[in-house]
Amino acid sequence: PFAHNGAIMNPTIHTLTQHRTYRQFQTAETLPTEHLQAIINSARQAPSWMNGQHYSIINISDPALRQHIVSLQPNNPQIGECAVYLIFLADLHRADLCRQAYEGTFAAAGTADALITAVSDASFAAQNAVIAAESLGYATCYTGGIRQVARELVELLGLPSHTFPLYGLCIGTPAVEMPVKPRLPEHTVYNHNRYPSDTVLQEGLAQYEATLIAFGEAREKLPYRDKFARYYSRPYTPHNSRLMQSLGWLTDTE
Repeated sequence: PFAHNGAIMNPTIHTLTQHRTYRQFQTAETLPTEHLQAIINSARQAPSWMNGQHYSIINISDPALRQHIVSLQPNNPQIGECAVYLIFLADLHRADLCRQAYEGTFAAAGTADALITAVSDASFAAQNAVIAAESLGYATCYTGGIRQVARELVELLGLPSHTFPLYGLCIGTPAVEMPVKPRLPEHTVYNHNRYPSDTVLQEGLAQYEATLIAFGEAREKLPYRDKFARYYSRPYTPHNSRLMQSLGWLTDTE
């Protein structure tokens, strides 16, 4: 380790603190097999609840299938441009097969806690993949918008009950350079022993909104607080509650 601007630094911390999202990739690129395997190996080694590994990863390597997904998500053209596109699923299907092998009831699979468990496991695996890819010099971009077309993906990918497509991950070489985006003030997300007061948070949010306006990212059309005031005014994927229930999620109404 070494000190940089008063902070401890090493190659891993440098990779983490230099993260930025890229949405434009060099096309017609193929990742070396050993690089892709290293990324998948890293994802698979992520921590998980009870070593359940309640996730699956689907590599969308078929160009026609990739373009079909782009047609469903035209606001995410990077899906078709990047070298590798991985879709991460919350997955309790293998747990269901364990249940069948030992004649369990699977009564807990429809609870909120089971969903949290599967989403957490998938998220840990996905972030490991991001860190591995960026450590190899690649750019990454999550595409959470695929939740808007979850019903179509269930059919396209042949997804069984107790699975759900959470997000995609684009990996490749960037076509443009991107600056590192400022984050919320530390005191709004990191504290000791107690949650901060609303006064402290409101002041921090106002400060951050001004910081992002000065940062001037072209794709941000609204001030930070206004963006989320609008976003949470209506459901992002209003039809997914029924879809998830049909797939075995959130069936416990107690």
